[in-house]
Amino acid sequence: MSKFLSPRVTRVAAGLAAISAFAVAPMAAQAADTDANGTLSAGALTNSAPSIGSLSTTLTGVAQTVNANVGGWTVTDARGSNAGYNITVAATAPTVGGATAGAGTGGSLTLAKSGATAAAGNLAATGPVASSGATMVLGAAASIAGAVATTGQGAWDFASATSGLAVVIPGNASAGAYSSTLTYTASPLA
Repeated sequence: MSKFLSPRVTRVAAGLAAISAFAVAPMAAQAADTDANGTLSAGALTNSAPSIGSLSTTLTGVAQTVNANVGGWTVTDARGSNAGYNITVAATAPTVGGATAGAGTGGSLTLAKSGATAAAGNLAATGPVASSGATMVLGAAASIAGAVATTGQGAWDFASATSGLAVVIPGNASAGAYSSTLTYTASPLA
């Protein structure tokens, strides 16, 4: 049997046996650290305004309330400051047929309360809180939602509301095309 094993084959067999022994021997785990560094730049506090459905009614000679649907809208706080914000809506004086006087006196607009949910990808736990409906004194802003410090970060969606806008049409309003502009504004807390 030894004539079949040459010295070269014996050395190769011994080397393979030695390497195999190391392959089954336990090895200690190795770890290395590296840092991930960068800069996070502040974004902006932004909001959108919803679509408002059209409204129509027949004048009756007495004040009446007409409702319109309010579409969904968003607010995004990407400032990275966690400082909070306030959302207001202001309405211009309504016109009928292009004339402010045609709108009559004593009208108002009231928005129904609309809750916010985190937009897709926003993992923030606490969002802005809607006010309990806002009646707009024409020309003055009314608060409709806000986020206190440490809340409301990221993007938030406010749901649409069927009949979410109530418009009081005065009894002395003129007939014609009614118009008022609603301006939604997100402002940092002072």
